[in-house]
Amino acid sequence: MNGDAMLKIDAVLEEIEDYVAGASRMPLVDRVMIKDDELFHLMDKLRQELPREVSDAMEVCRRREEIIGAAQTESEQLIAKANKEAEEIVEKAKRLAQKTLDEHALVLQANEQARDIMEATNAKAKEVVESAEAKAKELTEGAEAQAKQARESAEREAAQMKADVERYANQLFDVVLANMNTAMTAIQNHAGGIINAMENIHNDVGGAMQAMQQAKEQIHAANNG
Repeated sequence: MNGDAMLKIDAVLEEIEDYVAGASRMPLVDRVMIKDDELFHLMDKLRQELPREVSDAMEVCRRREEIIGAAQTESEQLIAKANKEAEEIVEKAKRLAQKTLDEHALVLQANEQARDIMEATNAKAKEVVESAEAKAKELTEGAEAQAKQARESAEREAAQMKADVERYANQLFDVVLANMNTAMTAIQNHAGGIINAMENIHNDVGGAMQAMQQAKEQIHAANNG
């Protein structure tokens, strides 16, 4: 993975870290409140950077065949050129041989020169092909390593983000349960207080009625006496 891509990915990761660090904290608990749409937006930015590196690596792999093809074309051109030069030398030798008595020696010399040219050309063509194949192999291995590194990095980041989201959801769930338990306890306490108050009122009313009955009996007794 090249330096520019790493800088872009690091920048997105820093955005995520800054966003989480700057999120509002919930009172009384060690928790933060995060907007999921903002977090998903940052995750999308990270995904956009990673596939670009994988695509670049695949482009290098595709160029491997082009490099080998270009080397083969160059070697074929060299061979064709050498053949042409050899033929020209042979034809020149034949023409010169017609003007001399040592035609056979000139032909042998021309053939030897042509053979030397062919051998040198073939060696050069082989060297070009081997160099191109070595370069293509090096590019392919580097591209495969970059693609593997990018894929592994993406998998690690995705796993980490999934774990963070799950942890955040569990934290929210724990807070909601704690609040519900607190509310239920408060309701139960309040209900108990109401019941006790009603019992006290009932006792007070009962006492008042008993006192009124006693007073009524005393008044009735006094009138009759």
